[in-house]
Amino acid sequence: MALDNIAVTVREGDSFDELYLNIEKPWGTPHDITSSVLVADIRRFFNDNATPTSAVDSFGIVELNPSKGEIALKLTSRQTEALGRNIPLGYTERGVEQTGLALSTDPTDEQQGKFLWDLREYFSLNQATITSISSGTTFTTAGGVTANKVRITTSSAHNLTVEDQIILSGTGQNVYDGVDFNANKLSIISSNVFEIEPTTAGAPAFSVGSIQGTVSVYKEDTLAIGTLEVLPRISRDSVS
Repeated sequence: MALDNIAVTVREGDSFDELYLNIEKPWGTPHDITSSVLVADIRRFFNDNATPTSAVDSFGIVELNPSKGEIALKLTSRQTEALGRNIPLGYTERGVEQTGLALSTDPTDEQQGKFLWDLREYFSLNQATITSISSGTTFTTAGGVTANKVRITTSSAHNLTVEDQIILSGTGQNVYDGVDFNANKLSIISSNVFEIEPTTAGAPAFSVGSIQGTVSVYKEDTLAIGTLEVLPRISRDSVS
């Protein structure tokens, strides 16, 4: 879904704590983020996840009223001091044309002028109640060993797809509870039965059963998008 751009302008070395967001999902309904993890990375380009390997920086996130989705995004003076400046914007702000010596004396720190940022939510939703974890379809591991897939039966329709990333909890078994199954696809046997497809390494393979637990689905969502520009300043960093 398309989102409206939030254009943020900060000044080099200034504390920024003026961006307040009310998260609604769906529109008009306050979104409870109590159990969510929020991240607001700042990058130069969309492909900055490869080189460099980390974001330029990230907004600090203050959860003002998590149950109603009320948050604030902040940058400290140290952060705005370190971010690249859009020098021409500083001249424009003062009504001065950047010409002559100003062009060579004041090259811009950020050639593209604007950073990109977004606010992402990472969370999970309870999907179904487990009534049985049992031995499922046989398969052969890469090492030639015959094993069985993990088969899960739920008390009602699980509403899962083969691509859903699941989390199991409350089974009472360490081989399932809190284990990262993000790399595993699913085989849908029926509306209330599915199996976890093993990776090429053969994990997971059935080892122990259970008659309890919860199936949750891992989710990600983009809540806001925007740009960030940094205005240059004249004053020195401190008065000390």
